[in-house]
Amino acid sequence: MRKRVLCAIIITLIIYYIGSIHTQAEENDGIAMPQSGITDSGERVQNIEAVMVKEDLNIVFVVDHSGSMNQQDKQRLIPQVLKIFVDTMHSENMRIGYVAYNDTIIAQKAPVSVQQESQRDMLKQTIDSAVNKGETDIGLGVREAYHLMDGYAGRKMIVLISDGETDLALSNTGRTESDSEKDIEETVELCKAEGTPIVTIAFGEEYDGEETKLSNISGQTGGQSYKVQKPDELASILYDLFHTNFSYSVREVCDSVYDEGIQRINCDTVGVSYDELTVLFLSDQEIEEAGVVHGERKTAPQIMGNYAVSTLMNSESEFAITFSTKRGQQMNVFMIGRRNITPVITFDGDIYKNRETQFQIRFMDDRGNVLENSEYYEEFQWQAEFQNPTNGTGIPAELEVTESGIVGQVTFENSGKYRLYLTTGKNSENAYEVPEINILNTLPAGNNSHRAELMTYSDEQILNLDDYFEDADGDSLSYELLEMPQDVTFASIEGHLLHILPQGRGTGNIVLLVSDGEGSLTGSIPVRVRSIWEVYWQIIILLVCIVGFIIIKLMSRMIHKAAVTMPPKEKEECCFTGKINAYFTLLPEGMEEIPPLNYALYSYRDKKIVLKDMFVEYPDLIDTLELDNIYLFPAENRKMILYHDCEAAVMIGNTIVCRKIQYMVSYGNVIYITSGDGTCELEVHYISMI
Repeated sequence: MRKRVLCAIIITLIIYYIGSIHTQAEENDGIAMPQSGITDSGERVQNIEAVMVKEDLNIVFVVDHSGSMNQQDKQRLIPQVLKIFVDTMHSENMRIGYVAYNDTIIAQKAPVSVQQESQRDMLKQTIDSAVNKGETDIGLGVREAYHLMDGYAGRKMIVLISDGETDLALSNTGRTESDSEKDIEETVELCKAEGTPIVTIAFGEEYDGEETKLSNISGQTGGQSYKVQKPDELASILYDLFHTNFSYSVREVCDSVYDEGIQRINCDTVGVSYDELTVLFLSDQEIEEAGVVHGERKTAPQIMGNYAVSTLMNSESEFAITFSTKRGQQMNVFMIGRRNITPVITFDGDIYKNRETQFQIRFMDDRGNVLENSEYYEEFQWQAEFQNPTNGTGIPAELEVTESGIVGQVTFENSGKYRLYLTTGKNSENAYEVPEINILNTLPAGNNSHRAELMTYSDEQILNLDDYFEDADGDSLSYELLEMPQDVTFASIEGHLLHILPQGRGTGNIVLLVSDGEGSLTGSIPVRVRSIWEVYWQIIILLVCIVGFIIIKLMSRMIHKAAVTMPPKEKEECCFTGKINAYFTLLPEGMEEIPPLNYALYSYRDKKIVLKDMFVEYPDLIDTLELDNIYLFPAENRKMILYHDCEAAVMIGNTIVCRKIQYMVSYGNVIYITSGDGTCELEVHYISMI
């Protein structure tokens, strides 16, 4: 029985030890990282919507006013066309400037807003004031036009109109053709760097390579190049240059030579709604009468010599254009329709760097209604670019025109403030923008919640910090050691590796600065250093138990060796004394009660008594109690030796009598014998004779 109890204790300790070691292993599996700092949860919020503002366009017309222009433009139609353009484009977000040059600067006007009538009038006066004379210095004119736009916000464009190349042979200004070419080269480089196109218009019927030279200038700056043989073609060129604006359209109604009489052209705007409609009349002769008829009403235009302008607000869809002509008179009529359409961009929640961002661009009219007809915008080549104002880098977006608007996607590599440009046309002369779009950066975060465990005499522990910190944007993280518990551990960082060396018992925190290159936070790694006793006390206790068990086992064996494991030899000088009183305190069920029994021992002359000999009258009880294996031997000093080799439980008082071991029985001792099945008990009292 003792062996079973001891084995159960040992097994329990082993199981407890294994569980403790498993728990210890789990504790050492990671590190805990409480953090402080401003973090971004990354949760999506409601859609971000921004109305795109049309960016201002600054245009400077650079017009050749050398003497040769008197032959090319005898009727001075170029100034007339430019004034027409100023009057008809006044509803757009434009600022127009003017430079008239020959071998000097004849007249100039910095860009002014053509939305204001007073500004338009001053600009037209400047255009009228220039006369044609002198030599040609293209470099001087282009350079002056570029610097007239210094400090102006928005897009910029230079439109160069010239009938020839630079010629300074007869000039008395001191400038040479090399000076002019140098100015052209420098201005072209500046325009290329800023994205300012130079549009060139070669004017005249005879050229000696001038058209190629002008085309090279426009080609280097991303501008377009045109060739005009007659002054009245200039209007078509200018309107064609800007017709890519989806908020208005330019249509040439007629370009013919007429006989004398009243001409009538029926027109309509079915399917297209305009907020404003302008009809432009341009002729090689003075216009005497013109107008626009709708129904019974007639709108008379403002006639200014060779051109006339009529503006209609909320016009009917069908009307007629009328004008009178002389025999052989050339007449060009343009119809310019404008509608206020504003693009609105919508982002699906907050915008984070390094993540594909989806957006949609819809178009709305003045009343805030979304345009459902894709014909308003599908014919244009849209381009969108997000620009970082800090470093000037641009990120183009992928666009797709759909029936519900324009959808796009873009990925930002850096956070911060960005400006969005939405443009149409090769020259990007019609641009819309969102001044500020905020791109967010998600700060690093910890992804482990355990503590680092070390022992006082353990080797250096190395942790890869990338296993314990992560960045939702995919940024590479850098680490800096801020604090360490020097009485507990010594720590150092090499790249992404944290080296921890124990210094003494205790707990503390290693504090790190974790950065993703744009933001940072502090993270702490709790550490604990314990002694061998604190970590492996279960093993020590188990070892003590094992050693104790071994000692007990050895002592038991020594006792066994010291005791006689065989029945004692009969001694001649010893004999039994006293007497025995026997009581059956428990009998098997159904057996009659047995009265107390008395046996005088001195009558036994043998040197050994087998208890079965005393109870021969009860053979069943002998077998039940195994009395045939229980012996008594006489000993000195009126004592007896008790010895047994049976499965019954035998006790002397409170002492268990082990098998095959000799025990002394003195007067007054009581021997208890219990059968193995617990159905029978016998008490034997050893007493002296009276």
